[in-house]
Amino acid sequence: MHIKVIGQGPNLVMLHGWSMNSAVWHDLADGLATRFTLHLVDLPGHGQSNWHENALDLDVLINDLASKLPPSAYWMGWSLGGLISLAFADRYPERINKLILMAATPCFVKNTAWSCAMETSIFQTFADNLDSNQAETLQRFLFLQARGSAHSRGTVRRLAERLAVEQPPVAEALTAGLNLLINTDMREQLSTLRCPVKMILGERDTLIPKEMLLAAETLQPQLQTTLLIGAGHAPFISQANECQNEIEHFLNDE
Repeated sequence: MHIKVIGQGPNLVMLHGWSMNSAVWHDLADGLATRFTLHLVDLPGHGQSNWHENALDLDVLINDLASKLPPSAYWMGWSLGGLISLAFADRYPERINKLILMAATPCFVKNTAWSCAMETSIFQTFADNLDSNQAETLQRFLFLQARGSAHSRGTVRRLAERLAVEQPPVAEALTAGLNLLINTDMREQLSTLRCPVKMILGERDTLIPKEMLLAAETLQPQLQTTLLIGAGHAPFISQANECQNEIEHFLNDE
């Protein structure tokens, strides 16, 4: 697994979302690296990380991350990276000092007890279309992430630029990542976390309804939340300065 380490200061692990790579953090990382030592992870089959069978099975992935990352760090996960970060925090609570969930939710799909999410069919459509046209499917997902944002065109452009920095993700990794989004439910794990947790969500996120923040607060009463007005599913790109301020304030607050 490829992990780029830059900056100076306390350790901060950063996990990207589905179909992306660690280059997506470029603008935000430049600012944070002056205060933190960043560990920018390319998930298996993404960016510069090789793929091997079952690499994104949650147990396999958590063990792999545990063997390669600092024994103590702040963690931040975007979207799918947030789910993975929650799983890591549940398995190794002593290794995460504070956790930031950036445009992430403990459960991405609706069920009878969790209405503030997307229909499973939407993710399943992406999964079904990957085999026939991966490039078009990834493009559609880019537009979905940016749609609704007050800066949607700029967000799509920046996401596409970050994707183009590295080779396309491996098809098997994309399928495995979608399976995680569809099948992973971390609500119980969120409710039992002992470390401080902060959620940052865009008001216009088309993947995660803003009502999710209230539902998450009922699971974890100590949860800190920020709703960024006008932002979509990639607020750290459309509103990088605001995100950096929120991150630094949370991590530096003792």
